[in-house]
Amino acid sequence: MRVFVDTNLWAYRLDRREVFKGRFIKSWLRQLAQEHEIVISTQVLIELRSVMARKLKPALSSADCRQVLESMAQFDVVPTDAALVLDAHELAEANQISWFDALILEAAIRSRCAVLYSEDFNGGQQIGGLAVVNPLESV
Repeated sequence: MRVFVDTNLWAYRLDRREVFKGRFIKSWLRQLAQEHEIVISTQVLIELRSVMARKLKPALSSADCRQVLESMAQFDVVPTDAALVLDAHELAEANQISWFDALILEAAIRSRCAVLYSEDFNGGQQIGGLAVVNPLESV
């Protein structure tokens, strides 16, 4: 099954301040990768790069950021093109969701994912045939 993993979950994997969540997400991602095809988007790479360099304490070095981005680029990466942006605009309006959430959601729908894993949506939602799951809800 194809599954989309949002930026916030990747960030927990790297954040030393969130030890419990970090351990949980590392284990969860390892198992997810063994069982499913993980999909991300260029937006996820861009947002995570910003988090690694600016929000993590301590911030990751440039070399470490590059290593993380290179490893993530091995997944199926949905490019954020003009058509995706325009469709996300409509999705944001129709569902009254934030612009950046709509971009993630549209990338997941476009890539034919069955599930979007994210902390930014209400778990249990179904949008555009896509199930939204927060893997941290039970943690």
